[in-house]
Amino acid sequence: MAPSRSGPRARPHRPIRQNRTRVQTYHESTSEDDANLDADAEYGRSRRPSLTLRPRDIPPSYREESTDADWGDIPDESDAESYDMAPVDPPDQSMIASQAITEPMPRLANAPRRRAVRRTAPSQSSKPKRRRTIKNEPGKPLRKRQKAETNDDIILGSGVIPPWQTLPYQVLFDIFLRASYPLLNEQQSVRTDSVKWLVNVALLCRAFHEPALAALYHTPPLLPTFKSHSLLKLLSMPSSSCTLNYAAKIKELHVDVEQVLLYKSGPTLGYFDLSRLVERTPQVQTLRLYHKDDDTVGIPPWNITPSKWLYSNPLFAAIDQAGLVLRSWDWNARFLPTSELLPFMLEKHLRPAFQGLKKIRLLHLGDGDPEDLTIQEVALATSLQALPEIEHLDLIECTVVKDSFLPRLPMTIRSLTLSNCDRIYSKSFLEFMKSHGQHLRELCLSHNRHLNMAFSTDLALYCPKLRRFKMDISIHDVSTYHDTEPHFTELIKESEIPTWPESLQEIELIQLRRLDHSTAESFFMSLIDSAPKLPDLRKLVISAILRIPWRDRAHFRERWISRLEKTFLRHSQPPNPNLRSLRKRELNNIPPKFDKAEVTSRPGTAGSELSTPSKRHSSRLAEGKASEAHENSEVTSFDLSRFDENDVQGMCDVVSIRIDNQRPSDMQFNENDFLDDEPSDDSDWNGDNYED
Repeated sequence: MAPSRSGPRARPHRPIRQNRTRVQTYHESTSEDDANLDADAEYGRSRRPSLTLRPRDIPPSYREESTDADWGDIPDESDAESYDMAPVDPPDQSMIASQAITEPMPRLANAPRRRAVRRTAPSQSSKPKRRRTIKNEPGKPLRKRQKAETNDDIILGSGVIPPWQTLPYQVLFDIFLRASYPLLNEQQSVRTDSVKWLVNVALLCRAFHEPALAALYHTPPLLPTFKSHSLLKLLSMPSSSCTLNYAAKIKELHVDVEQVLLYKSGPTLGYFDLSRLVERTPQVQTLRLYHKDDDTVGIPPWNITPSKWLYSNPLFAAIDQAGLVLRSWDWNARFLPTSELLPFMLEKHLRPAFQGLKKIRLLHLGDGDPEDLTIQEVALATSLQALPEIEHLDLIECTVVKDSFLPRLPMTIRSLTLSNCDRIYSKSFLEFMKSHGQHLRELCLSHNRHLNMAFSTDLALYCPKLRRFKMDISIHDVSTYHDTEPHFTELIKESEIPTWPESLQEIELIQLRRLDHSTAESFFMSLIDSAPKLPDLRKLVISAILRIPWRDRAHFRERWISRLEKTFLRHSQPPNPNLRSLRKRELNNIPPKFDKAEVTSRPGTAGSELSTPSKRHSSRLAEGKASEAHENSEVTSFDLSRFDENDVQGMCDVVSIRIDNQRPSDMQFNENDFLDDEPSDDSDWNGDNYED
């Protein structure tokens, strides 16, 4: 017989807790007691207060009440009577005001009631759910959690916004054009972020609309390929349906032949017809057909693969029909062999569209036997003589350029660029300077294997109006034998002193090699002696390689770099960092500058450490440092005594001198390239915090 619950061992009844009462659901029928509840209780049950204890400091929402409803969930009018419409008294206005932010929006009167979901607290005996682990399939990259991007370089504005919209159209156009260059990365054949930036600026205000779009369409990016079809479709529309005359805004066309002209743009678009685009752009002055490997220096002629696209007569017929007056053009032997390109070039130069050319670039010209090269040299010189206004000439990897070719160039040449031309020597280049140097303004000589600096002795005599002089001795060769050494024994002799024209504004000499100690000294001394005669010089960049012992090289570097910087570097006072329109967080405290005599005479500073050996661990080390500093001060005073105030030029904004013995390479690395992102906490010891 089962024991009775009324016995002495019967467990007492637990009091019924309020939170254990049953919650009424829509499955249960309402009792008579629930029907007699007052309106306030009904309102409180329908809007159950939140059980959380966190403060409801939620900002107000400015979203308007939505009037849209799901018409599939709204019942018919006949079903409206089946819902319980209990009369409810209007609640207190203060309660509505306090719950307007936290409570949801009221339900539509004729909307169906949703079934309430009964939520119960999880029991203690329930097992916690395990996290589902996602196993990566073989071959797929690992799914890593993305780090939150933190932008520390937050620029805070000063609050002063100048009236940019009041600037003239041409000023805004120049600003947008320079700020957005380039719009296309030709090496990777992708657009840059400047395209999107110009579109956003054009939509910013009415004054920015036309100049921003003019900067975008000045050199429209034709990649990806379907964008070129979209541009052609836009230009084919009648001008009355467009807000701007887009055809008049296009001034330059840079076409990637392999990407745009050689392949189809899908089954619907097909091949792109460049002649149709040329016919609709009558204001084009620069038409450049390029290959993405043209900027790769050092490709041997036998490894230059010709393109399947060739120069065609319909393109030049469209140029004549559109009435273009070209100012810049490129001839590339990738698109037509040299033997066929030279007579084709001469024929096109005689047309009216090419008579106004001012800049021309010739790439990869030259093939065949030496006898053929002589014939090609004469044909190339004749075709260039047919251009009456030519001023800029770029010869890039042209084996047809020999000693006798340069004197045959037109006398109107103002800028000459020779890059990776292996048949140019100093003797023949000196003959060119004698005949054409009076008109030269810019001279760029890069990667020429046989050209040294022997011609620089007469540079000031034959090129008195030269403004920019650049010479790069680094040799690039991507062939199998990796020949990166120049084919001359000496860069310049010790007896050959370079002369520098007084009109020079930029001097850039890269990877100077085959120099000994005395020759390098005479070379740098020629610059210092010519400093008073170079009032327009603003940029001086020199990198030299000296094959001398490291002690001599260190002494040479310490002496001549300081002398060149003291002679040419501008010594004007830096601007006040507090006077600027933009501020970046908080300005750091700028330490005051002290004079050298003041630092050495003041006790307790870093300069007085040499006279207080007690702070050092060894007095012998301190005495050695003191003697070394005394020797350095003597060397500095000796160098400064040889300086005259009249010999200091002091007008260069950029003075970069590099002297080492490293092997030449495309990119030079230093210790800053191998440091961590965050600086180390262990700073240099200055002797103040010494502990026994």
